[in-house]
Amino acid sequence: LKVEGGERIALIGDNGTGKSTLIKMIVGELYPDDGRIKTGPQVKEAYLPQIIRFDHPDWNLVENMMAAKKGLSAQSARNRLAAYDFRGEDVFKPVSVLSGGEQSRLRLCMLMDDEINFLILDEPTNHLDIDSREWIEEAVEAYDGTLLFVSHDRYFINRFATRIWELTDGTITDYPCGFAQYRQMKAQEEAEKAAAPKPEKEREKPAAERPQRGNKAQQAARRQLTICERDIAKAEERIAALEADMEAAACDYEKLNELVGQKDAAQAELDALYERWEQLSEEAEG
Repeated sequence: LKVEGGERIALIGDNGTGKSTLIKMIVGELYPDDGRIKTGPQVKEAYLPQIIRFDHPDWNLVENMMAAKKGLSAQSARNRLAAYDFRGEDVFKPVSVLSGGEQSRLRLCMLMDDEINFLILDEPTNHLDIDSREWIEEAVEAYDGTLLFVSHDRYFINRFATRIWELTDGTITDYPCGFAQYRQMKAQEEAEKAAAPKPEKEREKPAAERPQRGNKAQQAARRQLTICERDIAKAEERIAALEADMEAAACDYEKLNELVGQKDAAQAELDALYERWEQLSEEAEG
């Protein structure tokens, strides 16, 4: 697998397949049993793990910043913290009293600087409240380097991934596309698998012995799933077009306000389609 600059890769797979282990090998916390991992000479990475720990949880935010960045003055530490929405007396709180979302934000503040060009996130939206999720999403949106992240969050994957690595049975399948197209490809693979002719001996079995492919409800769910995926693709295209229109209308407040309303409505429709897709997936699998 070769990662190019500027790519945004989602590493997906069931729990226990080894996603976090692979991440730890990439950042040097574990050593591969076989093969090797190479990074370019200009690569400077930052890693936000799933479980965040601080060396000095009883110290306040400013003290932790100064410990993480040698030579950083107290005022410079406060300036950096302000950029990550830590202001006023909040910077003198012990790190141990911060919420999970605030700790993620503080860790990113301690990690990031202008030289970071490879950001690695392990389940970045897990167990976060809505405000913290939105902040993490905005921070990722603003970051323009290479991104590799592990996530089960379909919305997050769909929003940011330009490439999918699917980890199954110790093997990564590389899909050089976004999440919507990945889902379409997987649905096509399943459809082709279901339509493939059975081996001769299996086809000769009496009807009573043949395994059932699925009841009528499952078959109907599969048909509806295909329709739903097409609707999702259209909704995603609609949102992308609205975002482009919003950028073009940045100086026209009334037009921009109208477009924001349209985008919110389109996003609500897309969220409903995601929920419908998950429901139909379960019904199709029985």
